[in-house]
Amino acid sequence: MREELIQRICDEIDKRKKEIIDFTLSLVKEPSENPPGDECKVVELIIKKCKSWGLPQPEIWCLEAHRPNLIVRIKGDGRGRSLILNAHTDTKPVGDVTEWSVDPGKPRILNGKLYGRGSADMKGSVAGILAAAMAIIKGAIPFNGELIIALTADEEAGSRFGVKVLIDRGLIADAMLITEPSGMKKSFDSLGLACRGAVLGKVVVHGTQMHSSLSDQGGCINASVKMAEVLMEFAVHLKEHLTYESHSLYPGGPTVNPGVILEGGVFYGVIPGKASFGFDLRIIPGMTLESVKKDIENFLYNLQKSDNDLKAELIIEAPPIDWFPSVEIERSHPLVYSCVEAAEKVLGISPNLMGVPFSTDGIHYAKAGIDMPIVSSFGPGLIKLAHAPDEYIEVQSVVDSAKIFAITAINYLMSS
Repeated sequence: MREELIQRICDEIDKRKKEIIDFTLSLVKEPSENPPGDECKVVELIIKKCKSWGLPQPEIWCLEAHRPNLIVRIKGDGRGRSLILNAHTDTKPVGDVTEWSVDPGKPRILNGKLYGRGSADMKGSVAGILAAAMAIIKGAIPFNGELIIALTADEEAGSRFGVKVLIDRGLIADAMLITEPSGMKKSFDSLGLACRGAVLGKVVVHGTQMHSSLSDQGGCINASVKMAEVLMEFAVHLKEHLTYESHSLYPGGPTVNPGVILEGGVFYGVIPGKASFGFDLRIIPGMTLESVKKDIENFLYNLQKSDNDLKAELIIEAPPIDWFPSVEIERSHPLVYSCVEAAEKVLGISPNLMGVPFSTDGIHYAKAGIDMPIVSSFGPGLIKLAHAPDEYIEVQSVVDSAKIFAITAINYLMSS
């Protein structure tokens, strides 16, 4: 992209640096914890900012009134590619406030860092995306095609009221950039070429419900004890029984997380006849629900062959939370190149191309069978701060993100 256009973008953003930071503070100050889930106040701030910055009037898409998604369409000068810039407006709950050294609901700036729940994940990105759009419009930056801003609800609790609404209404583009925080040691030092998917379910173990005073008389199978034995086998040995191809972005393979939910027992005086543990299996590209299910069923079958007292069954969660496929974009894709070039222009760094360990909203497009190239994570903030006490984002990284998003978008759209 021509240097004068880049300079024009940066100048527009630098002129409004204070506005951008004040806007970020206001977004973080307005709670949107999920659960319970209500993004209305945040969305009201965004709509007002769109008007004051000269952005097109946002479209409001929702299943329920208190769970709005915003779509802002910026049309180019002619036919060309389309690009979605995505961020979510909800946050995880604060949790134990005693773990925070600052008030999570009263954002403040200390030593160049903006503290508060949702600052890194991901209201800093929301401000950055809108500031990027403002710079493109105010700077009269030419491009073809269409830039689509999608600010979604409910990402932190399954996306039923969020990106799934967008999918159901047919919002697709030639590519999508999800602006989740991607920094490992500093903002934008990494770019998520892929994100893990997941298989969620439980293993139910059956025993003999009976009076606990008779447990020493024989014929007693304590389901909770048997479940504990299976849980340990699952934790230690399941991974070696999973079928998957080695992947350069995930050299460690999938992640097995058993015992994320534990259920069992009736009350004192009763030997439990049923107990179960939930598992959260993070899968890598190439793995499917069918292959994972088969592997776990074979694993449990072999355990039962070696223990006549063991009766265990696999239950995969019901849709839509049964499983989510992994998402991956080719290293050579023009959007990846555009992101890398933007980081080099603004920060002088070339981000590490990696597979992020978590899942992002792109998994829902993949599960719907939509073959859209998606960068899973490239945004300001550190991954490790998401959902954590004393969450913060560096003030300068919000301003930098606006420049990076604008340059990325224009570079991708102009090269079509």
